[in-house]
Amino acid sequence: MATFLSNTLALAALLQAPAAAQAPVNGTAADSLPALREHLARDSTDGRAWLLLGRLYLERVADAHDPPHRALGDSAAVRALLDSADDALDRAGRLLAPSGSTPDGDSARVLRVAAWSARSHLAWEQRGINVGPQEWGPVPLDLKMPPVLDELGENLLRACPMWGVLLTANEADSYAAWYMRFARGLRPDLLTVPLAAWRSDSVLRGRIAADLKLGRHRDPDATLAELAKRRPVCVTVAFDRPPGPRIGWSTRPLLWVAGPHLKDDRVPPRDFVFAALRLALDDNDAWAQPALALYARAARATPALCEALKTFRLTNEIPSCRR
Repeated sequence: MATFLSNTLALAALLQAPAAAQAPVNGTAADSLPALREHLARDSTDGRAWLLLGRLYLERVADAHDPPHRALGDSAAVRALLDSADDALDRAGRLLAPSGSTPDGDSARVLRVAAWSARSHLAWEQRGINVGPQEWGPVPLDLKMPPVLDELGENLLRACPMWGVLLTANEADSYAAWYMRFARGLRPDLLTVPLAAWRSDSVLRGRIAADLKLGRHRDPDATLAELAKRRPVCVTVAFDRPPGPRIGWSTRPLLWVAGPHLKDDRVPPRDFVFAALRLALDDNDAWAQPALALYARAARATPALCEALKTFRLTNEIPSCRR
């Protein structure tokens, strides 16, 4: 996402400190953290530095889930990183957007949601997917997202059939769906998982498979195919194509869906709401573009969505709806 600072190039421009205190331009997160902490010790009002610090903590958390998957072996350290990320991103949001909305302030808020999403995944790996916010939370009352992502998350959750597993594609749809599911409590029957985590994090995938009583497969797509025989599986149209070539996908508004009971729980295309997207585009909100891109793909796959998009004066932004 363009509004997020890159962890190395931004650091050199950000610190404005003597050369000895700066991380090398090609440094890693581990190289950058000490210099960034030193900078913040000198200037604790630098919101962009807090934003970068939070992002670097999240990168370390993500690294802990890579093979050999240190997250389970040292979960206390990972939780400490998540606590530090939450604190840094909370500070960043308050400093960068003390009132209202700014691109950097919204990025801090979205990344803070990412930190809480990572906290839930760690808890699932340790204790199972039925562990909810009462165990790994509570979710802070001041945790929030830009309205356009609230709306996106709600639309995605509404589109997925009852007891489904919703697989998401990128930062926008992943954090939007997670936030509306766990911070706002919508659709408690659904499980939301980024497809990238499903494929790369064998521990998380194995725990989900065990809890849903699926067979043991090393291939993520084989596990997904078995899951689709047991429960509805939903994949956002933010992807170019749905995963799992041997799975029989059908198209619904905003999603590809496979699995049982697909004749139930259909939401008519005209019932989806895009008011926040219209406002976000008018305000040049940086998070409007990923939402618009997903909706544009959805309209190509489900032309009937154009009726609802027209209601919110969005057909000019959706090429397939201009025909």
